[in-house]
Amino acid sequence: MSVTKPTITKRKKLEENVNLCTLLESTKRYYNAFTESYITFYESWAKAEDAFSDTEYKKGYDTVAKILTRMVNPNETVIDIGCGVGVWSALLAEHGAHVISVDYALNPLERCKERARAVKMESRISTVLADGFHLPFRDHTFDGAVLNWVIAHIVKSQNLKFMKEVSRVIKEKGWLVVSDSYWRGQKGGKEQIQVRDTNKGSYELYKYYYEPEELCDLITEGFGNCYVETTTYELICVARKG
Repeated sequence: MSVTKPTITKRKKLEENVNLCTLLESTKRYYNAFTESYITFYESWAKAEDAFSDTEYKKGYDTVAKILTRMVNPNETVIDIGCGVGVWSALLAEHGAHVISVDYALNPLERCKERARAVKMESRISTVLADGFHLPFRDHTFDGAVLNWVIAHIVKSQNLKFMKEVSRVIKEKGWLVVSDSYWRGQKGGKEQIQVRDTNKGSYELYKYYYEPEELCDLITEGFGNCYVETTTYELICVARKG
């Protein structure tokens, strides 16, 4: 059967002896393998079909879109870290931003390029293959940053280092939007290994579920003042430097 939405087949607690490098490489290979299905997944969002026939699930993504369009101003330069297939980059560009779309997985980045062409935003969206821990940009380059469904895949012990690197490339008074699923007592524990299916096989992924206050504290320490909004499934944080 074709897999067209993120499907978790198993959750297990992260043990101390786990090889994190291997697990994180598997996480990356999952996103390369699931690229085409993510395109279908986001098409379902627009149509309110499949997973998005659940109105509460759809509400989380709708809320993220509303917040992004409220935050961004025309002609701002925004970095979309972990851009995936480019849905959020395209949204920002359509509202007047110049977007640098960054991902560490090549297949999603190629689809981001294709989306930019399809919506006639290729002049406003540039793609960069890079690791979010080592962003190839000067200090204070961007007016804003987006981290949608990214932070949960950053190893908890490295999360402040990651957030400070994001902060480094954002201008003073610049903004940040972070969204992800959050801790609601999911099986497997807050820090876990997930097994997810794709049409190309199964992959293990690293996942850490933040509590709302916990994520807000991280963002405040690593970036700037933060407030949190929760929907049934999604946690959304908005922060501003300075």
